[in-house]
Amino acid sequence: MASDPNIAIEAGDTLDNLVQQFSDQFAFLRELVQNSIDAGSGRVDIDFEYTPNKDNEKGVFVLHINDTGEGMTREVIDTKLTRLFSSSKEDDFTKIGKFGIGFVSIFALKPKAVFVDTGKDGEYWRIYFKEDRTFDRLVLPRPVEGTQIKWIKELTPKENENYRIESRKTLTKWCKHAEAEVYVDGELINQQFDLPHKLAVSLEGQGTYISAAPSGSDRPFMASTIAD
Repeated sequence: MASDPNIAIEAGDTLDNLVQQFSDQFAFLRELVQNSIDAGSGRVDIDFEYTPNKDNEKGVFVLHINDTGEGMTREVIDTKLTRLFSSSKEDDFTKIGKFGIGFVSIFALKPKAVFVDTGKDGEYWRIYFKEDRTFDRLVLPRPVEGTQIKWIKELTPKENENYRIESRKTLTKWCKHAEAEVYVDGELINQQFDLPHKLAVSLEGQGTYISAAPSGSDRPFMASTIAD
């Protein structure tokens, strides 16, 4: 595979400051799911893999995030994915991720490595992000549908269980009403976007779904979602 080695992601202290703003470090999963939806994927699969190491208390934890969206060309990779202050969503106000830091949040939990396999218009690429956030862009010899991400970190068995629990908790919190189907370890986590109240009403229009119900609280719960 051909490569362009040692290309540095535009990050440094600025990236550190941005990723540290997340109170939930697992929120990068929400960002990746949103990116998949923005790419037109109707389904996102998140799976966990753990390989114990007999000679070391830490094994290898691999988080897989796969979608069937439109994928990326080299131009998108070079000018969007690996550029901290550039976004392909800049002129599209229907994309929720426009105001987020998006992909760079993947470094919040300091992974050992991240692999991104993607393709579009007959181009197929692997971007290998290293621990120091430098990366190689490699030409893949095989087709790729959508985008496939492998997020890798060394964890103890106890840490592995915690990462699984926290990942599922974050995904359920933020993605249970996603417009795409979201599967975590093969289980669909989507829930109906309706309030459980006998007087609840709903209204659906172009790009908008509203559910409302009476509340006895002085500070009632409010949330919103926007669909394409």
